[in-house]
This record gives sequence, C-alpha cells and structure tokens, in this order.
Amino acid sequence: MYTIIFEFKGGTYCSQNYSVNEKEALLSALKNNINNEELSDFKETLLTDIVLYLEDTDIVPLIGLENIWYFSFYHEDDSYHCHIIKTVT
Repeated sequence: MYTIIFEFKGGTYCSQNYSVNEKEALLSALKNNINNEELSDFKETLLTDIVLYLEDTDIVPLIGLENIWYFSFYHEDDSYHCHIIKTVT
C-alpha cells in the first residue's frame, strides 16, 4: 500500500492505494481523483501532462529515508508537489 500526499493551489489531498511501485501509486491516485469536485482545477490535460512527464523523469527517493519518494511538477505557472510513502499495513 502507498500513501499519496498531493499539494497544489493551497490544498493538500491524501489517498491510499495498492500498487506495484511508487510511480503506479501516484498515477492511480491522480486518476482516481480526477473527477473529485474538490479538485475541480485538476483537469484531464494536467493528468496527461504528468503521465508524459513521468515517462522521462524519475520519482526521487528521499536521501536517508526508506520507502519515501518526492515528485514535483510545474504546469501553467502552478506548482504541484507530491510525497509517496510505502505504507506498512
């Protein structure tokens, strides 16, 4: 299980899902939240851009920590920040 903490436009959004790796966990969380009314600024085009960006970019493991990664992305003058944590259940 992975816990995803996604921050953008002054809000923090959290979700959890089972995935094979951290990249798939991030994509799954974003796809599952694309229609969330609270995330009305999060559009399908942004998701498409993130998917394309992830093809050439790695999610960065945090130095000195285990099972925690960071991903940031800039889109149309907005910054998006995401922490991915492999969660033991």
